[in-house]
Amino acid sequence: MPERAPAGALLRFISAAPILVLIELAFGFADIAAISGMAVYFVRVGHSEAFAAYAITMLSLPTAFAQPLVGWLLDKTSRAGVTICCGLLGAVAFLAIPFLQSEAAILGVFAIIGVATFALSTCALTILGERFEGGMLVAGTASFSLAYSIGSVMGSTGTGSLMDWISPRAVPISVGLGLLAFTILVSFKRP
Repeated sequence: MPERAPAGALLRFISAAPILVLIELAFGFADIAAISGMAVYFVRVGHSEAFAAYAITMLSLPTAFAQPLVGWLLDKTSRAGVTICCGLLGAVAFLAIPFLQSEAAILGVFAIIGVATFALSTCALTILGERFEGGMLVAGTASFSLAYSIGSVMGSTGTGSLMDWISPRAVPISVGLGLLAFTILVSFKRP
């Protein structure tokens, strides 16, 4: 039976491992921004609805196949290094999207976004399991759910607002800049 988290464990975990919580928040933000905001972005910049659906498939499909590689990298190299590389790769890929003309190139870059951003969650879960046990492990898992939810709200609401206030191109650029800021922070405050 899993151990119960003691009262206040959620806040204790967040204060003990804020970078891990931030990694999961960044994943939620980028994941939902890619799924919801980018689908609308593609249609608004002139792609078909079918292309937007293909893009979401390309976001999701390679993610499943890449996880064994991500796990291997986490086991064989620096876990913080893998996290930083995934954040940077996701940031650069989002920032590249508005400058791509070829739909095939966009789909390829979108696949990279899916792999890189989903790998952030894999990194956070791996570090969580390595460093915590018992009630704090349970609290960590709960805080990850909360962080993902908050990131999701930021990703969908933020991209929708930017699209209306500025332009559709603000969506991938803002998500890319957000991931870049996250990566710089994680580089200085290693998980």
